[in-house]
Amino acid sequence: MAEIDVELKTLKKILTDSDSFYEVPDYQRPYSWDKDNISDLIDDLTIAYTEKKDEKYFCGSLVLLNNIRYDVIDGQQRLTTFIILSCVMRDTFFDVLDSKAKAYIERAIQDEFEPEKRKLTFLTGEQMQIDFEEKILKGIEFKNNINPERFFPANRYLQNAHYIKIFLHDKINELQFDPNEFIKWVFENVVLTVILTNDLDNGIRIFNVLNDRGLPLSPMDILKSSLMASLSIEDRNAFKIKWENINNLFKIVDNISFEDMLNTYLYFKLSSNPKNRYDKELLTIFYTEKKSSLTAIMEIEDFAKSYLDAINANNKYVYMLRYLQHRVYWHSIIATSKFIEYESHQELLRILVAYYFQNWLSGATVARIKQTSFNILKAVKERRAIEYIRSLCLNNLEQYGTKNAYKLELESNYVYGRRWDKAILLLVEYFSQDDSKTNFIPLSNTIQIEHVLPQTIDDVNSEWGKLFSDEDKNNLTNCIGNLTLLSLRKNIQAYNYSFDEKKKAYQDKDNVVTSFFITQKIIQESKWTKEVIIERKNDIVNLIDKKLSI
Repeated sequence: MAEIDVELKTLKKILTDSDSFYEVPDYQRPYSWDKDNISDLIDDLTIAYTEKKDEKYFCGSLVLLNNIRYDVIDGQQRLTTFIILSCVMRDTFFDVLDSKAKAYIERAIQDEFEPEKRKLTFLTGEQMQIDFEEKILKGIEFKNNINPERFFPANRYLQNAHYIKIFLHDKINELQFDPNEFIKWVFENVVLTVILTNDLDNGIRIFNVLNDRGLPLSPMDILKSSLMASLSIEDRNAFKIKWENINNLFKIVDNISFEDMLNTYLYFKLSSNPKNRYDKELLTIFYTEKKSSLTAIMEIEDFAKSYLDAINANNKYVYMLRYLQHRVYWHSIIATSKFIEYESHQELLRILVAYYFQNWLSGATVARIKQTSFNILKAVKERRAIEYIRSLCLNNLEQYGTKNAYKLELESNYVYGRRWDKAILLLVEYFSQDDSKTNFIPLSNTIQIEHVLPQTIDDVNSEWGKLFSDEDKNNLTNCIGNLTLLSLRKNIQAYNYSFDEKKKAYQDKDNVVTSFFITQKIIQESKWTKEVIIERKNDIVNLIDKKLSI
């Protein structure tokens, strides 16, 4: 029978114990955490450190197979990131750390007496281990004022090392804490549930339970049962009917759940960052408000209807908001606006699109928008004037120089390939028409970005080769003036042919004109030249700047 040991361990115990070494087996996927994962982790750690320093901070689970080294079945992302964090602290703050903090860092990276014996190795690919060893464990060469994703496209470890340094530096400046005490707190107070088994199949089953089926009792289950506990049998039946009515509202919509709404409702109630799970927070709020369970569920039902009305509205600004990540912020703001019937709802939508898109295009992290989002939410809830909300956004944008940064990104030669490239072209599509009944266009693989001047020119003597020098191609191919939208089918049809052949594909290759208005306008051009691209770029940038102006 397979043995299973379960223990809650500190990061100190996991990483600095002399007999604890780990490897990521070859059947695991590569390390995949990105900028947003790093931002969330640093945000959570620093908030926990500054607000609940004396408490343990739970950071998930680690499923291990007992081997010569422990095989990491689950928890690779967290474990790798904490070792990268240790290396960042070593190479950034080592001179100001005391001996205890230094010892934690050094023992988290390698054996105390055998430096070449690393705490974590990768069997997922030789290059993975080389990248991790040479660029992280042996010392990080930090580059200043660069975009890590673009500067280190093939090394996720090095990308995240730079993001950890950037985000940690921002948090230290914002919250004014000592990095020496912080790193000791991380090792001593961050805890993970370590599940150790001596059987691989058993370990994989545990992994599946944790990641697929989840815990047997969710926060939503706990909230429901806790609210029902104080009710009579008759009132419980009324409560269950209300609960089921809300649940049914979310069965007919895609990508939005009852649980999403409860999180948004909590943001509405708090107008600040939650410190606990939503079930605990909401139960505390209802108790403080002396709100009965039936009154609470009726308010939740009313809020759910406003929430769905707000985020599913046939409105171009709502369409644009739906392309954003970290949706809980704009969800909570516009749902609150709808729920309280805020009088400047439409102008609020316009300001939110401008604020969030300027931040997105400029590369801002969620940490930069979080507090302003809560301030906007609180202002809407208090029915403050729209000019006050506008000032909140402007102050934040001016503080970080966001407007200039986003304009530089928009005007750059490399718009194609950015995470927002398709979304910003859809903004142009929506607002190039006066039709207020434009339908929402989802970001999917069926919509492709088309380069009018092709990315690849096979023949230098072709029309494209004669019209554009190598310098022109480098400067213009991926700029916004050369990009448009096509369906997948028409994108394949257009390929990298001459401009006349491309126009035929856009127009009538299959007897159907492209549905995109911005592409239909290209059909009206007689030639596609450097001057046309530059003029179109200026027109598009001006349109976007107008729509994203606060």
